[in-house]
Amino acid sequence: MERMRRVRNGTLIFYYLFTACAAVLCLRREATVYNGLLVLAAFLLPAVPQVLYRLCHLRPVYLLEIVFDGFVLAAVSFASLFGGYELIPCWDKILHFLSGFLFAVLGTAVYFAKKPGHALDPADAFNASLYTWMFAMMSAVLWEIWEYIVSFSGADPQQVVRTGVGDTMGDIIVCTVGGLITAISCWKYLRHIGQNRRKGLMMQLFEAYYRENIQNRP
Repeated sequence: MERMRRVRNGTLIFYYLFTACAAVLCLRREATVYNGLLVLAAFLLPAVPQVLYRLCHLRPVYLLEIVFDGFVLAAVSFASLFGGYELIPCWDKILHFLSGFLFAVLGTAVYFAKKPGHALDPADAFNASLYTWMFAMMSAVLWEIWEYIVSFSGADPQQVVRTGVGDTMGDIIVCTVGGLITAISCWKYLRHIGQNRRKGLMMQLFEAYYRENIQNRP
């Protein structure tokens, strides 16, 4: 626990140093209201886990915070502020692919948080995996709806003018694939509980959250 806390503090320092540099570049490139809001969001987002801990009475999960910081760094600081979308043409699809993994893990956590008794049971393998996959796909759809609403502000995150609906469908598809891979990992994990099976990062992330905030709940 203490080691993970120190690692998280280190990643957070790197996050803010990189974000500060990226914010300066972004605002010097184009100081619009939209970019200003992106900079503000980049500096505030790392606090989201702490807010959720307090609101939902959860115990800290440092691995979750490290992964969250890494994703926000890639999605906001690097992609939007630093100009990662222009540097790496497929970066948008990579981010949506990774989001499928993350939202699938969240779906797994929600499933067992709401299950009576909260026990990890091999009998849950199919239902939990299906729920995990559906949760990831739902997140993709809701995100695209949000991007469509944002487009009315003058920004065009869906790139409707240039690509039509192709970008939207591509985002949903890669997020769905990421969710499916996590769902398969979840199925294998639950089917082989107690057999010392190697766990991937997503199931390690789920297990860390489960151990701290679900396992001993009444």
